[in-house]
Amino acid sequence: IGLVPNSQVVSDLVETKPWGEIVINEKCETSEPGIYACGDVTTVPYKQIVVAMGEGAKASLAAFEYLLTHDVQPQTVADAA
Repeated sequence: IGLVPNSQVVSDLVETKPWGEIVINEKCETSEPGIYACGDVTTVPYKQIVVAMGEGAKASLAAFEYLLTHDVQPQTVADAA
């Protein structure tokens, strides 16, 4: 828990704001197809636990829909780099 989002792990993959927040749309999609984000690390307003919980549900449902509608092949972290 802190004041600065811990988004360094994806900062080279997705669009972030100057303070480090990950930019998302209404489906919690980032600028990179297939990568979703939720909670206080994103640009969602009102950094509250109940908001983060709802955003987590939205992100998981959107990611599930993405997997159902795209031909996604499993990758390891080493393969993705």
